[in-house]
Amino acid sequence: MSMIKSKNYAGVYYRLLTDGKDKTFYFFYKDIRDKKNHWVKVGRYSEGVREAKAFQLRNDQLSKMRHGKDITVIADKKKKDIITLDDLAQTYFKDAKTTKHRQNKYYNYIQKPFGNKDIQTIDKQSIKKLLDEVQAMGRANQTVNGVRELLSAIYNHSIKEHNLQIVNPCTGIKKLQVDNSRERYLSSDEIQLLKEHLQDNFTLSLFVDLSLLTGGRLETILNIRKKDIDLNHKTVTLKNHKTGKTYTGYLENDEVIQTLQGHLKKININDFVLSFDNHKDKATKRQIQCRLKPILDRLFNDGLAVDDRQNRVVIHTLRHTFASHLAINGTPIFTIQKLMNHADIKQTLRYAKLSPENGKNAVRGLYR
Repeated sequence: MSMIKSKNYAGVYYRLLTDGKDKTFYFFYKDIRDKKNHWVKVGRYSEGVREAKAFQLRNDQLSKMRHGKDITVIADKKKKDIITLDDLAQTYFKDAKTTKHRQNKYYNYIQKPFGNKDIQTIDKQSIKKLLDEVQAMGRANQTVNGVRELLSAIYNHSIKEHNLQIVNPCTGIKKLQVDNSRERYLSSDEIQLLKEHLQDNFTLSLFVDLSLLTGGRLETILNIRKKDIDLNHKTVTLKNHKTGKTYTGYLENDEVIQTLQGHLKKININDFVLSFDNHKDKATKRQIQCRLKPILDRLFNDGLAVDDRQNRVVIHTLRHTFASHLAINGTPIFTIQKLMNHADIKQTLRYAKLSPENGKNAVRGLYR
C-alpha cells in the first residue's frame, strides 16, 4: 500500500498493513552530504511507535547529520533496548523462586501471545482478550483469574524490586466471579461402591484411598514418595504444588496402613508410591484421568450434563468428599482448613454448612 503523509508531523509517513488493523511508521529526510532522499523505517503502531516518536527521530537525524553523525541505525538499537515480557518473567521466577506449577501457567497461557512482545505494547485490552481466550478454552473462572494474577505479579515484581518505570497494565481488570458451589461429595455407600469397582486395580485403588484419607490434590497425591510416608506415626508429608510448601496428612485407616506396609517393602526410598510402570516414574495425571474418569462417569454421572458442576463426580470430588465428611463429623472449621492446606479460610467456610453444630446447642441455656 502507498505511503500516507502525517497531517501533524512534517516528514512523517505511515503505511497501513494488509489487515488494516496496524500500520508502520517511517520518516523521510534529504541527506545534506549525498543530496539523496532517504526513508527510515521506525516501527509499527502495535510495537508502541507513534507519529510523535517518528518526528522526534527525524529531528534527531537532521540535527546529528549536520555534525557528521547518522542515527538511521536507530531501528537496530531499538530492538536491543526492548524489554520483553519473557525478560520480566524469568527475573520474577528466579527472584521469587516460583514453583514449577506457577511457571507452567505462564508457559501454557501467557508466553505464546505475550512472551516476545515489548512490555510497552501490552495494554489492558490485549490482556482482556487473552483472558477471554483462556475462558473460551473451557477453563474455569478460577484459572482465568490465576492467569491475570500471575501476569500482574510479573509486572509488579520488576516495578517494586527493580525500579521498572511502567504502569502495570493489569490494573483495573476485574477478577471473574468464582463459583465454588460444587456441592457433590460421595456418601459412605458411594465410597464403598467405588472401592469395590477398583479392587482389581491396585494403583487406582491406592490413589483413591490416599485421596480420601488426606484430601490432597491430584498432583499432591501423585508426587508422594516412599520416604514421605511414616507408617509408625501414620502420617504422610504432602506438597502443595501451588505454594511449594509441605504439610502433614494422616493415614488413620488400618486397612490402608496394611496395604502400604506390603507395598513399600517392594520399592526404594526415593520411588514414587503410585506408578503404572516402574516406581521411578510416577503415575501421570493423564494416566489417572484416562482410567478413573470412565469409572466415575459410569457409576455416578449417568444422564448428567457435562457442565453440571454441582452434581457431576470428578477426581477433585475426592478432595471435596474428604472436607465434607470432616464437617459432617463436627470437625472445627480451622482444623479442616489446616488439613486441606487452604491458604484462606474463605476457601474452607463453604463446608461449614455441613456441620451438625449450627450454634443452637451453644445458645441453649446460655444465661441460666
